[in-house]
Amino acid sequence: MATRIEESTLAIPVQRKRSHPRAAARPISAMQRLLFVFALLVFGLASTYSSIALLARVTPALFPGKDLTSLSIIRPLAALDTPLVPIKAPSDASIFNKRINLLVLGVDRRPAYGNDGQPLPIPDNENAGHLTDTIMVATIDPVGKTSSVLSFPRDMLIDIHTKDFQYEDRINTSFGVGVRNGKSVSAGIDQLKVDLKANFGIEIDHYIVLDFKGVEKLVDSVGGVEVDIPYDLSVPNWFYSDDDLNGVWVSFPSGINKLDGYHAVAFGRHREYDSDFKRVKRQQLVLKAALAKVFSLQMLNDPLGLWDAYASTVRTDIPKSKMPGYAALLKDTNGRLAAYSLGDPVNDVPTMTGHMTPGGAAVQLWDAENVQYWLSQVFTKSQYSASAVEIQNGYGEDGSVRAAALGRYLAYSKGLPTVYFGPDQAAQPHTTITLYGNDKEALAKDIAKWMGVPESEIVTLSKSDSSLPDVVIVIGKDFKVPGG
Repeated sequence: MATRIEESTLAIPVQRKRSHPRAAARPISAMQRLLFVFALLVFGLASTYSSIALLARVTPALFPGKDLTSLSIIRPLAALDTPLVPIKAPSDASIFNKRINLLVLGVDRRPAYGNDGQPLPIPDNENAGHLTDTIMVATIDPVGKTSSVLSFPRDMLIDIHTKDFQYEDRINTSFGVGVRNGKSVSAGIDQLKVDLKANFGIEIDHYIVLDFKGVEKLVDSVGGVEVDIPYDLSVPNWFYSDDDLNGVWVSFPSGINKLDGYHAVAFGRHREYDSDFKRVKRQQLVLKAALAKVFSLQMLNDPLGLWDAYASTVRTDIPKSKMPGYAALLKDTNGRLAAYSLGDPVNDVPTMTGHMTPGGAAVQLWDAENVQYWLSQVFTKSQYSASAVEIQNGYGEDGSVRAAALGRYLAYSKGLPTVYFGPDQAAQPHTTITLYGNDKEALAKDIAKWMGVPESEIVTLSKSDSSLPDVVIVIGKDFKVPGG
């Protein structure tokens, strides 16, 4: 043990630093204060500028057809437009302004019954291969602010494309094939997407799936719908059952009919006394009436609330982040919905022809040229939306035949929505293209390119009369049918 003296010899003396007198603080000059304020201002402006840049890029993505200049609170900032901050609207060809295609399916999920008359368990959505009684593609054009819906007759014979092989079957089997092979609803959707793209060139962005009970609930939730039924779509007394067990007698006379959910579905499903083509028309009438009711109730003013209220009745892959933008775009259309069907003829030429397969299945074969016509009308290029083109014969003898061929080319192959024929002109050596106004300059240039006419030959005149077409083509002696 160390002695007290030994302990003291082990102690390490602590050295203390000498304190220095504190230097006096220098006063901040006016220039330093000014520089500090300027730095804060620059930082704030940089942050604001970055925020505007981000908002300028995000706005068109979340709100198709919109940009910062279309939002009233941002409109004064349009003067800041630079390559870094594109405040101005994206071009018509921008990815943000591309057409939005929604696949709408009505699935038959009625229960089956055993020999004892009791309902059998309904397979859940993930494992059932249901037939799609309703197949529609709803499309919205953010540039033209138009909306359309195209219906597909359920018995159309198409090519079904699986990963292993390809075969022909009715279009209403496509979804079920995907469900059975992939064991999920999403697999059914993917299968139908593949078949729509392969057979018709239609690309789908999102889907909406409803069953008949879901449609009933939706219609009842808005207080029913009013449907103006034309005589050729009226329905006489008909015994209708939505479960193949219990039923009631229903009828739908021509004129205004106020329908609750049950009767709206019954009307849309009827085809006992006529063809599936008329059933398509009935479904479109109900869809239009429902859209009109949604507008009258101003339900699109709260799209997220609307979704939360009805999410249990529909199945969709539209993310909630996109719903406000889609709702705003739909509001821009003012509820105008153009309805088309591939079951309709074109110029009195049938699009569908009944056919019996070797296996005894009744299907519909389709005229490819007619189908292309309807597709071009529904999915018109944004720059051509609501345009009118007049064709005049300046060729001379036999010119009317050539004018008709050009009209068919522009309407069928190029999808121009309105093409008609004007009065004959005196024979002229060269084909001329006249553009009235500047709104359809892209259309005039495209027509010139298709016809082999130099853009420099396009004559632009003011459109003093709203009844004038957007473009007038006078075919001359040098005219050749495009693509011929």
